[in-house]
Amino acid sequence: MTQGLDLAGQLAQFKAVVDSLPWAVFWKDLDSRYLGGNQAMAKLCGFASPDDLVGLSDTDLWWRDDAASYRADDLDVIQSGQQRLYVRLPFPGEGGSTIWIDRHRIPLRDPSGAIAGVIGWFEDVTTRKNAEDAEAQAQLEATLEMATPLLPVADGVLVMPLIGKLDAQRAAQMSETLLTGVTQYRAHTAILDVTGVRRMDTTAIEALARAAAGVRLLGAAAVVTGVGPTVAQAIVRLGVDFGQVVVLGDLKAGVAHALASAHKRRA
Repeated sequence: MTQGLDLAGQLAQFKAVVDSLPWAVFWKDLDSRYLGGNQAMAKLCGFASPDDLVGLSDTDLWWRDDAASYRADDLDVIQSGQQRLYVRLPFPGEGGSTIWIDRHRIPLRDPSGAIAGVIGWFEDVTTRKNAEDAEAQAQLEATLEMATPLLPVADGVLVMPLIGKLDAQRAAQMSETLLTGVTQYRAHTAILDVTGVRRMDTTAIEALARAAAGVRLLGAAAVVTGVGPTVAQAIVRLGVDFGQVVVLGDLKAGVAHALASAHKRRA
């Protein structure tokens, strides 16, 4: 049976454990003064040893501008006795860059169970956040693509039915999909059907005009369908110029117009 460690040995073992952790770990007293930390925390603070951290507060460190916020977080944990885990924040990195951290804080308790301060640690989650952001962007783009489908309904005729709200981001995606499709399918007519658009404001109407202008620059005809009295009045009121775009009441009329135009060109 191995002999138990004395106090000095236990402290040395504890130090070895916390220094081996990949996170910046620290512990503070009730006044938010540092009682200690691991080697990663010392490096973050710009110190050679964690011993240099003892007795300091956040106002003494290079992030002193955020000291009041950190003190408030400490007090929240100390007074509530509740842990605060996975608080994601931007944090200054090397060379003026920004990294993302998950900040964790739990109550520090003495042997009797009374709260004596706070234990905290920082976890660099920049890589994880970038991956999450990329996945979210991919999902958004897929959703936008499904929300603005481009349908070849006849030889040389494309229809893009628009449904819901047409905001700036979706308008940009709509134009890109439409113009790419006109080139890909060698379309002679592109129909934008706005029957399902809930509200046509300035952004939506101007986006339609720009998309139609782009279609014409590619040598195809642009047709807008599903324009009711309310939308027509909005177009007039805003003074948006649709130029040579054909505007019709419904999609059926738009397809018929496109087919008739194609027939005339072949005759």
